[in-house]
Amino acid sequence: MARRKASADQPELIPGELASAPCVPAIRAGVSQWREDGYPGVTGTTRLLLNYWFHTDHRLRNGERFEYYPFQREAMETLVYLYEYVRARRQKDLLQKFAPGSVASRIRLLQYDQFARYCVKMATGSGKTKVMALAVAWHYFNAVSEARDDFCKTFLLLAPNVIVFERLCKDFAGGRVFRADPVIPPELGVFWDFQVYLRGEGERAGSLGALYLANVQQLYERPEGDDGETDEMTGVLGPRPPANPQAVEEFHARLVKRGGPLVVINDEAHHTHDEASEWNKVTRRLHAEVPGEVAAQLDFTATPRHSKGALFSWTVYDYPLKQAIQDNVVKAPIKGVTRQITEQPSKIASTRYQAYLTAGVERWREYREQLAPLGKKPVLFIMMNDTADADDVGDWLKRKYPEEFGGERLEIIHVNRSGDVANRDLDKARAAVREVDEPDSPINCIVSVLMLREGWDVRNVTVIVGLRPYTSKANILPEQTIGRGLRLMFRRGAVPHRERTDVIGNKAFLQFIEDLERQEGIELEEFEVGKDKLQILTIMPDPAKMDKDIALPVLSPVLSRKKSLAAEIAALDVMAFACPRLPRKPGDATAQSFHYEGYDILTLEKLVERDYTIPEPQTAQEVIGYYARRIAQDVRLPSQFAVLAPKVRQFLEHRAFGERVDLSDPAMVRAIGNNVAQYVTVKVFVQALREVVVEQLEPELVQDARRLSETPPFPYSRATVNASKCVFNLVPCANELERRFAQFLEAAPDVNAFSKLPEQFGFAIEYTDGVGNLRYYEPDFVAVLPEGAHYLLETKGAETTEVAYKDRAARLWCENASALTGTPWEYLKVPQKDFEQLQPADFADLIALGMLPLPGLA
Repeated sequence: MARRKASADQPELIPGELASAPCVPAIRAGVSQWREDGYPGVTGTTRLLLNYWFHTDHRLRNGERFEYYPFQREAMETLVYLYEYVRARRQKDLLQKFAPGSVASRIRLLQYDQFARYCVKMATGSGKTKVMALAVAWHYFNAVSEARDDFCKTFLLLAPNVIVFERLCKDFAGGRVFRADPVIPPELGVFWDFQVYLRGEGERAGSLGALYLANVQQLYERPEGDDGETDEMTGVLGPRPPANPQAVEEFHARLVKRGGPLVVINDEAHHTHDEASEWNKVTRRLHAEVPGEVAAQLDFTATPRHSKGALFSWTVYDYPLKQAIQDNVVKAPIKGVTRQITEQPSKIASTRYQAYLTAGVERWREYREQLAPLGKKPVLFIMMNDTADADDVGDWLKRKYPEEFGGERLEIIHVNRSGDVANRDLDKARAAVREVDEPDSPINCIVSVLMLREGWDVRNVTVIVGLRPYTSKANILPEQTIGRGLRLMFRRGAVPHRERTDVIGNKAFLQFIEDLERQEGIELEEFEVGKDKLQILTIMPDPAKMDKDIALPVLSPVLSRKKSLAAEIAALDVMAFACPRLPRKPGDATAQSFHYEGYDILTLEKLVERDYTIPEPQTAQEVIGYYARRIAQDVRLPSQFAVLAPKVRQFLEHRAFGERVDLSDPAMVRAIGNNVAQYVTVKVFVQALREVVVEQLEPELVQDARRLSETPPFPYSRATVNASKCVFNLVPCANELERRFAQFLEAAPDVNAFSKLPEQFGFAIEYTDGVGNLRYYEPDFVAVLPEGAHYLLETKGAETTEVAYKDRAARLWCENASALTGTPWEYLKVPQKDFEQLQPADFADLIALGMLPLPGLA
């Protein structure tokens, strides 16, 4: 039976039938298996990118560690899996392959299903922009280095309003995100020829790739005076940019002139479910008029819901707010219980809600006190229902608390079309909101209306006071409402601290929070207003314990990836490669006796069929070129393709078949184009080159000493130990083993000083893993004995294959540090099992453990 098409305003599923969108569970399972199988069925470029982004350690230019969150990896993997591996590039294909049969039959198809359309649902504050940048790089590099015409070099990034546009500009203007984040692998840098154009910027010198960033309104005209937003939203976001025929024609014409294929990326795309909307018409018009058409539309939003709650059926990835809270990726909303607070019978907002306002101010003061040692300034955010109430509450706060909220310390944000705030003040108000997180911002409090929604990214909001009458009918999604206070204040990943946003409000406002709990399937924690005091544990150097300070020398890197392997490739002796003879044709004697890595020819053909199959070649040079390119990508030195090709020819012509063969013979062209021949050829070359791709450098002493007392204060939410031998006020411990080990070091009579090495100190040792990736290892503890010996200490629970590489790197660092500084340094690994069995009383007992042979590499 044919499915009915969806209307613009109807949900596709009855709310509550599915915990997520219909395709998400099956897609998630497929991606997991595909990842476990090693990303089969993708180009060498895609494999290189995935490995660089998610399986390589990164350091930013300031030395801080950077890694993509697991859910950002999963979102990106999902896009690759669907577009490149499964090739499900229509909504109908998605539903047929991934939606449960009982559900798929009741889903209404999109009216326009002309290109790949994927919606990525990621919780507010979880870093959607990072995934957008990776998606751009994935398409671009495949289009350029693989010459694939189904991948794109041109991108259109659309924002729904001014605030979102300005936020995106911070990341994308001048291509900043591609330089600041580890998006471009060094070995692909030679291919990066890319420009980013913001609204109003003219074309610059020609480039292979380009991203155009604009408001969606720039691409269509609106009736004069109609900006499609409420008065309150206009107050926050400012008026829409004017759309005149000249601007529309200029922008549209540039996209058409550049040509496609084109990827359209929609941020805050919860409006794109309406097929009749101007937003979707813009994309369809581009699809019809841009040469090469639109290849894909990527919708990013935290709330891809229809008006009755169902998720968009083209949602392919779902990272819900519940999971983001559990993962400590966003602040945890904590509900304030206000049993002793009631509304006063008054039509004046500041009188009616005075008790709630006072409670919010007191909680904000607690945050101010607790965050002062950390150099952070909290922001109080008060949500009112209309602009008159916002004015009244703002004025009352300024009068009641002049030192904290007087003058420019409080900002009231609203405007209506009647001119409550003059147009000349809009830029000032919007700038104040954008800059509120800056250290020199005077703003302590923002009062606004409930309509403050997407795009307002403020990290320092710690207390939200929500006040609304019971009669309000504002249609607001709960996550959009409290999402204003969910973004983390401290840098992602660097602080093992559970951040929170306290939500105080009257009963009518807290219904929003209850809606959120029902929608996300979570039960938020509570605190009793006025009773449960805030406490933020701060780890910091203790001035009274400076005699326990420990200095670590700064050494130059000893490992570096070579930019060129021309000399090493030229020196390869392909005749000495250890590999079996390849069969000339199916079923011959060589094929029957073939064994490689424990597999016979038929089994290996089946195993590598998807990942090592190329279109039937016409000449040997096609095969050689393909193999050389694949090898260069796998060792992540694509610029070495030209140097590799002659060696690959030599291998196939003289070694692979056990004797010299004529590669011009059509039968031999078929033989070398076989997927097993490709697998063996690529494997033996990659094994030979990985041993030489990382260069060993001579270490140098960059800085005599970096002291632990230089570590800036940081908040901490895990276990701690009070120790007189540690320079910090408390020893931060990541787990129970570290806690017990810290207690042992404190009690050991032959330990003079010790400390946990916090990430904020920035100490790391580079090493290479089993496949040649450069990684960084951060030891757990450092200790100094009375005679001056220094120890790097690693507590270890489960052993993995990586541990042996880390052990070797740590021992090498200690050898180099000792030689360059004259201070004795040693590395000691303390396995949990041995530590628990030994129950040492002295550090000397641990040294005995270190005399045992370490498992793994010598």
